[in-house]
Amino acid sequence: MTLLEAERISVDLGGRTVVNQVSLRAAAGQLLALIGPNGAGKTTLLAALAGLRRFRGSVRLRGRPLATLGRRERARVLAYLPQGHIAHWPLTVRRLVELGRLPHLAPWRTPVAADRLAVEEAMQRTDIAELAERPFDTLSGGERARVMLARVLAVEAPLVLADEPVAALDPYHQLRVMELLRDYADSGAALVVVLHDLTLAARFCDELLLLREGALVARGPADEVLSAVHLAEAYRVTALRGEHEDQRYVLPWRRLVAEESGDA
Repeated sequence: MTLLEAERISVDLGGRTVVNQVSLRAAAGQLLALIGPNGAGKTTLLAALAGLRRFRGSVRLRGRPLATLGRRERARVLAYLPQGHIAHWPLTVRRLVELGRLPHLAPWRTPVAADRLAVEEAMQRTDIAELAERPFDTLSGGERARVMLARVLAVEAPLVLADEPVAALDPYHQLRVMELLRDYADSGAALVVVLHDLTLAARFCDELLLLREGALVARGPADEVLSAVHLAEAYRVTALRGEHEDQRYVLPWRRLVAEESGDA
């Protein structure tokens, strides 16, 4: 089942086009990675898919135009994890994660057992249960990142858009979060995530979408997208690549000067 359909998405910011005619689809069970160099348009594209940026083109959720979904319905279908991990109130970790259940609560309705269970499970899965009563503003950057991910998971939305969910995390929690996202996709959800770590993208994601200067230049499995040609053109690097325990790794190794990468 296709949960997200985006056709010819373009976004203009500051008088220039920063996302240019990008199309993508995400089906239940898929984990897609948006990759590309800084300034490629990944974050802007993700925000447009979430309905948080004005765009040209069309976005459909479960076959329905994004604009026809009310805020509450959209929030139940789509959970969005932005960059930044900012909270504007001095809430405890538990209270922040509980905000993920708001789309399911009618006005003046208090949380029920299903809501409390979703919150507890999200905190357990992100390894923050022991932080439940800590104020959010006392946490480290990595702890904050996991709290905000728990809030997203507590929504139990069939579609998740996550912008750099492993940024600021130590290696253990990078792997843990990617395992969580993979498991969430395998449970029947669709996920689109922005990643900079090419090995994590290759290991855990079904498809990679490579952006450069706002345009989609490659889409497919890691072996195709992370080719030497694409890495040189998009990132201006060469890489070491191989397999370990039947899983791929790609390690950026050397910068390319303009002549080597083919740039004028």
